Amino acid sequence: MHANRRQLLLASIALAAFGFVGGVSAQTFPQKPVTLVVGFPPGGNIDIVARSLSRPLSKILGQPVVVDYKAGAGGSIGAAYVARSEPDGYTLLIGIPEQITMLPHMIKTTYKLSDFQPVSLASRTSLIMVARKADDRFKSFNDVTAYAKAKPGELNAGHAGPGTTNHLGILQFEDATKLKINPIAFKGGAPAIVSLIGGQVDVVFDQVTTSMPHIKSGSIQPLAIVGQQEDPALPGVPTMKQLGLNEIDATTYVGVMAPAATPKEIIAQLTKAIQEALKDPQMITTLNELGSNVYAGNLDEFRNLLKNGDVLAATMVKDGRVRTD
Repeated sequence: MHANRRQLLLASIALAAFGFVGGVSAQTFPQKPVTLVVGFPPGGNIDIVARSLSRPLSKILGQPVVVDYKAGAGGSIGAAYVARSEPDGYTLLIGIPEQITMLPHMIKTTYKLSDFQPVSLASRTSLIMVARKADDRFKSFNDVTAYAKAKPGELNAGHAGPGTTNHLGILQFEDATKLKINPIAFKGGAPAIVSLIGGQVDVVFDQVTTSMPHIKSGSIQPLAIVGQQEDPALPGVPTMKQLGLNEIDATTYVGVMAPAATPKEIIAQLTKAIQEALKDPQMITTLNELGSNVYAGNLDEFRNLLKNGDVLAATMVKDGRVRTD
């Protein structure tokens, strides 16, 4: 009887200690710098969002928030690094859903969608169809569709690379309009725009953030928003919804993701902190000036984006419409 009571007492102490340690771990987070890993080179849309977010987030968490660049392989190097990091909330991926939905279907990666869990969306950027201002063939969206209908497969449409939101926007456009066009892959949105200005391609599907300086300079013009929502940076530019194409939406989202095994309590703290940081006036202004928008959304929306993106990726790759070559 005495032995049993002693064993019960020891077990109770052990359980209490476990609960105490777990509680303190969550309650005292963070105790050191938090790292936002960017899987793309500095200067792009994701980098700008990461650096803009890091300042207010650092104030809220009471610890430095460091932006770390691990670029390459379409963002998969950064994603792989985070997937194998300690699931303690200190190493997070900030990037686009396609890094963990599309890439594992396209190339051999050491991670898959289930290796991550969403923390918070951070921004939303319109994808737009743009043409060269001096090109009299394309002054409107209808001009583009009329050309593609008259010359199947001859409309050259540039995009930022296989499997990107830009590429998927073109594929959605083909599916919705039943038109055949010729997607041309570039190593990013900027090279695609340079080629457009030089007359090497007819149109480009590109993020507002990359195109805006050239729109302002008058070298290119936006013909349509490849999504369902109007963009305040582009008043008067029609959306796919307004053009009668409700099934097309290639809006670019940037979000923060953590390793799948990260404790729920820490995820909850990070979600709350990030969504508070997204209210920062300076961050809002910075993104707006670039043609992007702060967007927190909610976790259910983020989960659905990832889930639907994974299904779309599997289908597109299986059908041979998205390839790495």
